[in-house]
Amino acid sequence: MILPFKQLLIMFYMFRRSSISTAASRTIGFSLQRPSRISQKHLKTKCGINNVFDASNYRTRPYLSASSDGGSPFQIDENYAKSYSITGTGEKSSVHMKANTGHELQTDVPKKMGGGDTAPQPVEMLLGAFLGCTQATAIFVGRQMNPRLLIEKIEYDVTAHRDERGALMLPIEEVPDVPARLQVISGNIHVFARGGKEITEEQLKILAEQTEQRCPVANMIIASGCEIRVEWIDGSST
Repeated sequence: MILPFKQLLIMFYMFRRSSISTAASRTIGFSLQRPSRISQKHLKTKCGINNVFDASNYRTRPYLSASSDGGSPFQIDENYAKSYSITGTGEKSSVHMKANTGHELQTDVPKKMGGGDTAPQPVEMLLGAFLGCTQATAIFVGRQMNPRLLIEKIEYDVTAHRDERGALMLPIEEVPDVPARLQVISGNIHVFARGGKEITEEQLKILAEQTEQRCPVANMIIASGCEIRVEWIDGSST
C-alpha cells in the first residue's frame, strides 16, 4: 500500500522527534547535546573540537519555537510564574536597555562589523548570562545538597563557537541553511569549596548535573540545540 505524501511526512517527523529526544548522552562534567550536521566539519577543523555528533537538520526540531497556533508547548503555573522585563532604545549598532529592576545594560558590535565597539557584543552578553546564571544556581544547588556543599568561589574559562554563515549568508530573502545560533560552548569551571575542602567526584557530578538542568539560561541554550561541553573541576586539585 502506498501511503499519501502528507502521512509519510508526519510519520517521518514523529520518528525524528523521538530519536532526537532519546539521543542525548551524558558524562560527569559534560552535557552532550547534538549540534547540527552542518557544524561538524567546521568545529573539528576551525575550533579544534573533536567528538562532534551528527544530528538532523535544525529545522526539524519542534522545540526551537512556539507551536504553529502561537501557543507554547509548556504551560507555566501562575503560582510560580516569574517574569523579566527590559525596555531599550537602539541607535546604529548599539542598544541601551534598562531592566524593571533598575539595572542598565548596553550592547554593541566591533568596528570591523560596522559598530562602535562601545559595549560587549550580544553573544558575549549571552555568555555572561550563562556564567551568572550558573553561579547563582550552583550556590543554591550546593546549599541544598546533603551533605551541604558550601562554595567559596567559582572560576570560569569558557568559549562559544558559531558558524557566521548562519547570520551572513546571502541572498537575504532566503533562510540560511546553517543555524545562526551557537553550536557549542566549551571550557572549564573550577569550583572552590569553603575552607579549601576537597569536593568528591559524586558531589561534583550532582552539582554539575543539577546546576545545568536548573539554570534557566543553560536550559534554554541546550534546548536551542547548542552543545554545552564544560568540565567541572574541584578547585582544590589545581
